Amino acid sequence: MENISRRGLLLGGLAAAGGLAEFAAAGPPIGPGNGHGNGTPSLKHATGDKKNWDVIVVGAGAAGIGAARRLTDQNPGLRVVIVEARDRIGGRMYTDRTSMGIPVERGCELVHGGPYAPTYPWIEQAGFDLRMFQHNYIRLADAPASSASSQWHQWDSPSSWLFPLGIPEGLVQYDPAGQNLPLPAALPGEKADAYLRRLGVTATNTPSGLIYELTDDSEPLYNTAATRAVGPLRDCIRYTLHPDQAPEPEILDPNDPRYDDGDYKIIGGYDQLLRYIAGDVPVMLRTVVEEVDYTANGVELRTSKGTMSAKRVVFAVPAGVMKRRDIAFTQGLPAAKWAAFDAFTYSNIFKCVLEFKDKVFTPNGGDDWGYAESMDHFPTTLWNASIAHTRYKGQVIVGWETGAAARELHALPLEQKYQAVLEVVRRSAGDHGLKYHKAVMTDWANEPYSWGPYGSGGSSADMAATVDGVLYWAGMRTSTVSSSYTSGVTQADQLLRGL
Repeated sequence: MENISRRGLLLGGLAAAGGLAEFAAAGPPIGPGNGHGNGTPSLKHATGDKKNWDVIVVGAGAAGIGAARRLTDQNPGLRVVIVEARDRIGGRMYTDRTSMGIPVERGCELVHGGPYAPTYPWIEQAGFDLRMFQHNYIRLADAPASSASSQWHQWDSPSSWLFPLGIPEGLVQYDPAGQNLPLPAALPGEKADAYLRRLGVTATNTPSGLIYELTDDSEPLYNTAATRAVGPLRDCIRYTLHPDQAPEPEILDPNDPRYDDGDYKIIGGYDQLLRYIAGDVPVMLRTVVEEVDYTANGVELRTSKGTMSAKRVVFAVPAGVMKRRDIAFTQGLPAAKWAAFDAFTYSNIFKCVLEFKDKVFTPNGGDDWGYAESMDHFPTTLWNASIAHTRYKGQVIVGWETGAAARELHALPLEQKYQAVLEVVRRSAGDHGLKYHKAVMTDWANEPYSWGPYGSGGSSADMAATVDGVLYWAGMRTSTVSSSYTSGVTQADQLLRGL
């Protein structure tokens, strides 16, 4: 899934944990090759023998499509096919075009980094309508109405540093621009919420910006190490007491290269991107790879639709699929590779999509907002999934949560999950009578061929290591569309060098 940490992802955040650092965009973005058109991928584009290929790519997500496109662009003579277990391309990119009044994303949704994303050259070439999440807000919903923290504000605006009930007197001595005593050290195993309470900062008096910095697309305070709270707390103390020393708020501007590295949405469906990249590469849908027999001379795949063979195979499936041993390897795989898969763990991600018949929530007075986060509610984050759909009279709002809070939300019965998101929308909109029109979500942890959203753990080098010069591995533990696409290109280039 794409949407993991917004601008925080670009600065580190969960990127390394989720695997983005494996294929960081060092150097210029990897753009389109020979400009193949936007054909609908299917097996009808294949010519000749449909059982024997030069390269078979297993998995039609961003990594697999990226690998196949690169192979055919760099060597048009290669006979390349993608096999996909689902009845659609995309993997954890799942654009649902039937459930609601507009296409909605059940999986990854946003292009992180905009013009700096490796997939951006394709977006630009295709001419997709790409809109930035430019107007983003946070607040403390349960703060007193008289407090600036209770109003929607930017995460790093002056309001975000303030203690809603006033700075506790005992914190003044820790002012970096004043007495500058060191904050007490965190105790072994102490969590951030307990540490703050120990210093006299109650749950109702915690600055919104502090919560945002510690928990945004991560764990809630009760599951965050106390050591992480020390720096942000000192900032809040300083900027509360010395507002003139606070940094200027972050600027987001899609038209200014200094400020355009935020989150963007492709209007009309994210799957348009993968369809465009795939072009006329043949794809065999509903084809489950069950067993692999390989030697240094080639590979044989036993699938739900019969046996296929190739000189090389690129496996572009999630690490969780390998961890479950969903694909058997007759000759086995190196122990280090299995160990890497076994060490992989999925993150807890909750994403629920609600559709309303009207524009029910407009925090800035319009429908051009991106994120709206109540830092003291769960799910914390709402985002505007119907942004820029000017002819659409309704509104689609996503409820998003991560970490332990996401796990707790997933433990609820389905209708209660919907209700949990609805309650946050009601509170955010100030209308407790709101009702949603339709609701959908995908439990990626139990979705076959994924078994989870994204995760971390295990050696990325061992996961990606080529086996016997014939088995290549892409997208094993990547966490965004861009990083998955880049991993596919990387493995394709390695494969081409080995031919």
